Amino acid sequence: MLKDVVKDSPGERVFLLGNEAIARGAIEAGIDVYSAYPGTPSSEVVDTLSEVCRLLKDRMEFYLEYSVNEKVAFEVAAGASMAGKRGMCGMKHVGVNVAADALFSFAYIGAKGGFVLLSADDPSMHSSQNEQDNRWYGKAAKVPVIEPTNPQEAKDYVAKAFEISEKFESPVIFRTVTRLNHASGVVELGEIPEKKLEKVDWEKNAQQFVMVPANARRRKPILLEKLEKIEKFFNKSDLNWIEGGDSRTGVIASGVSYRYAREALRRLNSDLPLLKLSTTFPLPSKLLEDFISQLDKVAIVEELDPFVELHVKALAKEYDVEIYGKENGYFPMNYEYNVAVAEKGIAGMLGKSVTFDYDSALQRVAETSAIAPPRPPVFCPGCPHAASYYALKNVAGDEALPSDIGCYTLGINKPFETVDITLCMGGGFGTANGLARVVKNKVIATAGDSTFFHGSVPALINAVYNRANVVFIVLDNSTTAMTGHQPHPGMDKRGCGEMPHSVRIEDVVKGLGVEFVEVVNPYNLKRMEKALNDALNHEGVSVIIARQLCAILWNRERKKKGVKIKPFVITDECVKCLKCVTSFACPAIMYDGENIWIDEAMCAGCGVCAQVCPVNAIKSSAVKAK
Repeated sequence: MLKDVVKDSPGERVFLLGNEAIARGAIEAGIDVYSAYPGTPSSEVVDTLSEVCRLLKDRMEFYLEYSVNEKVAFEVAAGASMAGKRGMCGMKHVGVNVAADALFSFAYIGAKGGFVLLSADDPSMHSSQNEQDNRWYGKAAKVPVIEPTNPQEAKDYVAKAFEISEKFESPVIFRTVTRLNHASGVVELGEIPEKKLEKVDWEKNAQQFVMVPANARRRKPILLEKLEKIEKFFNKSDLNWIEGGDSRTGVIASGVSYRYAREALRRLNSDLPLLKLSTTFPLPSKLLEDFISQLDKVAIVEELDPFVELHVKALAKEYDVEIYGKENGYFPMNYEYNVAVAEKGIAGMLGKSVTFDYDSALQRVAETSAIAPPRPPVFCPGCPHAASYYALKNVAGDEALPSDIGCYTLGINKPFETVDITLCMGGGFGTANGLARVVKNKVIATAGDSTFFHGSVPALINAVYNRANVVFIVLDNSTTAMTGHQPHPGMDKRGCGEMPHSVRIEDVVKGLGVEFVEVVNPYNLKRMEKALNDALNHEGVSVIIARQLCAILWNRERKKKGVKIKPFVITDECVKCLKCVTSFACPAIMYDGENIWIDEAMCAGCGVCAQVCPVNAIKSSAVKAK
């Protein structure tokens, strides 16, 4: 709860979401700058801090921004750090791919003020296109990685990350996972510092800050020396500890997997020594060596890649310790873990039976799920993207249809089937550039408004410069919808509630030299279809901006103004051709096998279904009442 996040009562225990706990940790750490591009499961951190900076502006002042993409967010926080201020940026795991260019070079430069990069990984890909393990970024970029295991540590370890960053003048990766970001737990609050965000004089230091080859060569040995010092520090850090008995069989667990391993040992009634790791790079080799040298067997419990396991295996050869991990099949390589996964792996090492028949339980769940009606993700009632894709399907033939990451990716589903490719943020326009050179078909690419600003503009410039024959559709619902309606440059809104002037997409597009630019409300199907036909007949780059507010926000906006939403109804003129069901499939349209009707509580009143109906049997309830 936001009221608990800003509560100034040290020692009080409150119930916080993991992301709220991280936000509170940033507050207690006295951040100066927080920047982010929203991405699940990290989004609530920036959303919470956006409210906090407004509520605490007279006590604890800091700057917050929703950055245009993750690379820029990283650079904003890095700029603050190089000036001696505490900078923090947040993003989901794939966002670090976007920021990686800056990350690797900033590791050479080093932090002056504390710098923390929040990387929220997504095991099981609940809302992501891949399942990468971002601990490898720490190893590759040579920066330390810290992993909390519960909401209390999520709060406390933010401050510790800043302290480590400043002590060793190094950026720090603060790695979380979905199950921590979106879990809730009791958190004991610390003190909110009183501070102003005071500007400082810039101190020039070109040899450190300018990464030309000569300077980079000097900085590389310094970076390696820092890593050695950090590893020695981690060997004695209170972020790691050993608990449990003195058996010759033990367990090593990192991040949230420590919680699973601990509960698994309790269920198995096995008092084994358990090494809890929260510093997963550089791994504390001396601590690990001391631990495994007393063992004959050790299980490694960690989600995703065998990151810790590979390191421990290298050490274990000297002590003839048998490793039970991912590589020999005791623990799975993919998807998020739970207590059952931890228990099965540890029980296998011990030669014990699990305390519960998890496989049978999962089988029963699968059987029950099989008889439940399927609930695939769908567009919301009144979603303008559904209208855009309906029009696109009517117009398109064999065109190649690359798209992007966002609500509109749902265009892959029936009945629309208007998404052929989804690669990454900005990849819809990017892949269109390549397709246009090698396929006979016309290419029509789609991307959202936030995604346009995030990563599509360079691809659009590329298309204009190289004279590609493509159609770009910007599905502009005036928000960053999928991650929680955060602002972006095309909106009259900013972090902390400030209201700037927006950057108009059509102005950007025209400024890049695109000659064919049309702004259309997709609720008007005829206009949308005409714009598409005209764009397809245009030689060169053409851009259609399909602009209509996200249906959720449109409903809220009307309710705030006291405007009554007038739903549509299916009249007696209906001939049950089912076109509204099979071709448009708005969730508000119901069909039970015999009757068709519109759920008035769900209907947004957009009227698109009325345009879809070939016999004019769908009418506004306001018209019918007359």
